[in-house]
Amino acid sequence: MPSVEADIVVVSHDHEDHNNILAAKGQPFVVKGAGRHAAFGLQFRGVASYHDSDGGRKRGENTIFCFALDCIRICHLGDLGHLLSKAQVDAIGPVDLLFLPVGGIYTIDANRAEAVMGQLRPALTIPMHYSTNALSFELEEVDNFLKGRDFLGSLDYLEITRDRLPKESKVVLLRNADAQACRTMDR
Repeated sequence: MPSVEADIVVVSHDHEDHNNILAAKGQPFVVKGAGRHAAFGLQFRGVASYHDSDGGRKRGENTIFCFALDCIRICHLGDLGHLLSKAQVDAIGPVDLLFLPVGGIYTIDANRAEAVMGQLRPALTIPMHYSTNALSFELEEVDNFLKGRDFLGSLDYLEITRDRLPKESKVVLLRNADAQACRTMDR
C-alpha cells in the first residue's frame, strides 16, 4: 500500500481490508455509516446496502457514499453485493462519476455491475474491486466487465470538470501502478 495522507477517510464496511484507517497518515476525519455527514465543508450521504445478496447474512452491511466535488456528483458503491432497490437508487440520486465493483465473488460480478450502471446511469464509470497480480485473494478480472465494451484507458489518472462530462455514459479504466509493477517483475 502506498503511503497516503488524508483529511477524510470514508469506510464502506468494517472488514479489515476496507477499514485500514491507520494506513492514512495524519488525523483524518472518519466518515462511516448511513445518513448525512459533514467534514471540511463537504457533505456526504451514506446509503445503507449489503455486502452480499442475502441481506447481509453472509458478509454484513455496506455503505454507499455519495458526495460532490467541484459540482461533480460522485458515488462510491463500496463492496456492494446486490442490485439496488428503487429506494436506494432514489437516495443516491444523479451520478456523474461512479466507482463500481465488478470482480464478483465478494461483490457484484460483471453482469450485475452492468445492471447497476443501468440503474444509476452515470456519465463516467470506473470499475474497481477486480483481480490484479498485486492481490492475494481471488476475484474475477476486469476483462469480464470490459468484454465487448468501448472504454477509455488504461489511464494513469483522470481529470474531469463538470462542463467536460460526456453526454453518453463512458467507462474509464485506471491503471493500477502496483499491479503493473508486479506483472513486470513476474516476467
